[in-house]
Amino acid sequence: MELSRTISLFPHVSRFITFTFAAAMALPPSLPSQTPKELIGDACYNELQHREGKKLWSYTAERHNHDHVFREQVIETVDGPVRHLLAVDGHPPTSAQMKEEGDQHQELLKNPSARRTIRKQRDDDDKTMEGLLRIIPDAFIFEDQGKEGESERIAFHPNPEFKPKTYEQRVLHALDGIVFIDLHERRIARLFGSLETRVKFGYGLIGHVEQGGTTEITRVNLSPGVWKTSAEKIDIDGRLVMLKTINKHQEESRTGFEPVAPDTTFAQALDKFGQK
Repeated sequence: MELSRTISLFPHVSRFITFTFAAAMALPPSLPSQTPKELIGDACYNELQHREGKKLWSYTAERHNHDHVFREQVIETVDGPVRHLLAVDGHPPTSAQMKEEGDQHQELLKNPSARRTIRKQRDDDDKTMEGLLRIIPDAFIFEDQGKEGESERIAFHPNPEFKPKTYEQRVLHALDGIVFIDLHERRIARLFGSLETRVKFGYGLIGHVEQGGTTEITRVNLSPGVWKTSAEKIDIDGRLVMLKTINKHQEESRTGFEPVAPDTTFAQALDKFGQK
C-alpha cells in the first residue's frame, strides 16, 4: 500500500533533509544578491549529483527495538545492507538466534528474485527521495538563528503556500525543526525535526500520522568531505485503514565506519561473516 510505504520512508525523509541542508552549507559563499531559495535550489542540485556517487560502508550498529538492545555488524552491499548479530542486551546471541539469522541469509542467497525485489524497492525509494529533493526550495522557509559552539543553528518551517501532492510530500512538508551546521566543513552536525500537525490521508478515512512525531539525526565527519549518520532516533505513531496501528520507534547508533568495495555483493558480505 502506498501509505504504508510512505510510513516506511519516514526515516529516509529525515536523512534526506539532513543531506539537503548539508549540501546547502557546503556551497561557496553566496553573492549578496542570491536569495535563500536560490541557495537551497543549488543545494538540491548538488545533492542529486552526490547521490549518483554513493559509496558503501561497513560499521557496527547498536539498535534499540522492543525493549532490547541489539549489537550488529553491518555491511552495505549493492543489494542493500546485511546485518550480522553480535550481541543481545550485552550477551552473545543464542544458538537459536544465530540459526534464525543464518537461515534468513541463506534463503536470500538462494533466492535472486527476492534480492531483486529488495533492490527494486530501494531504487524506488531513491527515486521518491529525488522527487522530494526537487520540492525542498518551495516546501520550506529557512531562518538563520546564529552560532552555537562550532555550529550554525538554522530553523526550517513548512511554507504555508506550498501544496503537497503526494503522501510523502505531505509528511515531509509537515516537519518543523532545527539543523546545526559544522562551520569548519560547512556540513550537518545534528538535526531535529517534529511533525507540528496531524497528517491525514483521505480526510482521515485512509489513515493518519499523529502530531508530535519526531526525528533526530547526528552525523560524523569521517574524512574531508565525507560524512555519515552516526545516530538516529525516530518516534512516530498513527493508524492506517483497517485499524492497523503505526508504531515506528527506532533508535540506532553507528561506529567503526570502514569503506568497502563499491561492487560488494550479498554473497561477499556473508562470506565476511563466515556464513556462505
